[in-house]
This record gives sequence, C-alpha cells and structure tokens, in this order.
Amino acid sequence: MALGALVCWGSWSVTLVLATSKAEGMPFQLYYSNFTMSFLVTGFLVGLLGGSLGSGGEHYDFHTPFLEEISGTGHPVECYIWGMLGGVVWNLANILLCKGISMMGNAIGFPLCVGLGMVTGAIVAYVQDPKSELTFLVPGVIVALMGICTVGFLSYRKEREVEFRRQGSGTSGSDESSEAESGETSGNAESGPDQIDVEVPAKAVPAPGLMRKLVVCILGGLLLGFSNIGVGKATSKPCLLSPYANQFHFSVGVFISSLVVLPIITSFPIEGGESSQIARVFRGYRHVERRQHLLAILGGFILCMGFFFFNLGNKSMNLTVSYCIGQSAPLVGILWGTFFFKEFAGTSEKVWGLVPVVCILFAGAIILIAAAG
Repeated sequence: MALGALVCWGSWSVTLVLATSKAEGMPFQLYYSNFTMSFLVTGFLVGLLGGSLGSGGEHYDFHTPFLEEISGTGHPVECYIWGMLGGVVWNLANILLCKGISMMGNAIGFPLCVGLGMVTGAIVAYVQDPKSELTFLVPGVIVALMGICTVGFLSYRKEREVEFRRQGSGTSGSDESSEAESGETSGNAESGPDQIDVEVPAKAVPAPGLMRKLVVCILGGLLLGFSNIGVGKATSKPCLLSPYANQFHFSVGVFISSLVVLPIITSFPIEGGESSQIARVFRGYRHVERRQHLLAILGGFILCMGFFFFNLGNKSMNLTVSYCIGQSAPLVGILWGTFFFKEFAGTSEKVWGLVPVVCILFAGAIILIAAAG
C-alpha cells in the first residue's frame, strides 16, 4: 500500500505538465477545477466500494458500512472536521506545489516541495504516533533532507546555465533581440499578431526569480507536512475514522477550499504577472481540448488513489512510516522529469551528475524509513 502511494504521488504531476504546458495548454484554474472534481468523485466512489464490500476491516475495529459512517453516526462531529481540515491544508500545499512545478519543472519543483513535506510530515506524524524505530527513522529523514539540499543545489546550477545561455543568445545581434530590447515586441520571439495578449502581455513580464520559486516550494512543503495533523487526528483515538471515511472527508475539504483559493490566485498570481478574473478564465472552458480535460481528471484520480493506498497502509504499518515512504515520491517525480520530459537536455555534466545522486539519496531514505516500521 505504501509503495502504491509512492507511485501515485510521484506520477500525478505528469498530467499537470502535459495539460498546461505549451501555448495551447489549458489554464491552471481550469485544470485544477477538473482535478478537484475528479478527486472528490474518486474519494466517494472508491470509498463506497472499499468501505462496503469485502472483509478484513474488523481486524482494525472497522465495522460500520461506509454510507452509515459518513452520515455522521458513530463519530463526534470534530472527527469529520479534522478529516476535512487535513484536506484544506493539503490543498493549499498542493496548489503551491503545482505553481512550483510550473516555475521550476517537474524534476526540481516536485522533489523540492514534496521532499520537504516528507521531513515535516515525518516529524508531525511521529509526534502523534510515536511507534517508529528512531534508530532507522532519524537517519532516513536526514538522508531525505540531504536529497532535498541536493535538489536545491541542482536547481541553482541549472538556473545558472539557463541564464548563461539566455545572455549568450541575447547578444547574437538578431533582429528579434534588437526588437525586444527596444520594446517593439512582447519579449517572445515567436509571438505574432494572432497571439492572445492574455497569455503573453504586451509588456514583458519578468520571469519569477529563483528566490520566489524557492519560497513557493518551501512553503508548499511545510504545509504538506502539517496536513498530517488533520489525518492523524481523524484516524487515531478517539475518532478512528476508517481509511475510506477519512479520505472522503479529506476530498470534501480539498473541493471546498478550491472554490475559495482559485479566485484568489487568479486575482493575485503566485508566479507574478497581471491579475485576471475567474469568470473570464472559465469562459474558455469549452475551448479546451478533450484530451486536456481528461488529463486533469486522470490527475485527480491518480492522486486520490495514492491517498487511499496511504490510508490503508498506515493501519498495518504506522502513520509515520507509511507517510514517509509515499512522500519519497520525488524519486519517481525526478525520473519522470529527467527521462520523459527531458528537463535537463542541453545542460552540462555537472548538472546531469547530480541527478543520480538525488535518486540514490531518496532511495536510501525509503529503505531506512521502511526499516523503521
């Protein structure tokens, strides 16, 4: 179950990159609306099937059918609130993660944010459920932290090389560069009269700096770990929500918070640039290709399934170990970014040489943390 969470949590971001990248990509707000709707529906349907069929739950004192459990009988109201609060905090973290991926790429933004979330979440989970063997858990978290630091250094080296190449191409004397310097173009060599100025404003918007990118990823990682507080409270005594009921209320928290957060980040873009109105963005919903809608729906399904695996795994292991193994998803994310999206194509051996180091560190963290269980 924990390894299933690892694969799902490390793979869902691929749908984000495929659906929103390039000029014809769908706006993030449209992607995330489909994503959260799919997350909610998956949380209900999988919870209904898993919480109503089969056996085995009685070994963990789960005897109440799913529909009866989520109706509010058998548990105090605050138990359901804890489950939804975990979803709200996690959703804020996930939106920052998505923005971090869009600014830094899947191979860097994903492991930086999620890796920090693993360290924070491990501490939070252990405080709530101190059953792990510290002899292995502490070294595992330290190795994961080393992996995060290596990702940060990898980001720094990549940014420097990209900036160096950009400056080199800017001094080539081409017509496009001259026009960009004189302010006669939008700053994009490929922009033409048919390009929508909402996507690339006439006034060149400076790209977000490295410090903004790091702050977004770090803040997202911290919130990601703190979301474990809600999950831990909902699934431990005296609440003891089943994995299915907990995930359903978690999904409700994700959906409700998205209704509030999406208009805010549209008016105040996290990555910088001009603000817009959510109604204006949603007017283009019908013009998005079906493939992109399906990718967003697939992303919500994959990620919600990862949470079901995590919730089921922490019953037979414990909250800390199951969470840490799943949150070692940067290992999967950096493999997607490196070999599928080719995010390091054209970089030097000094950058490429750090990629296997990151993979080894996170793989070592997974082994040590698993031994802690």
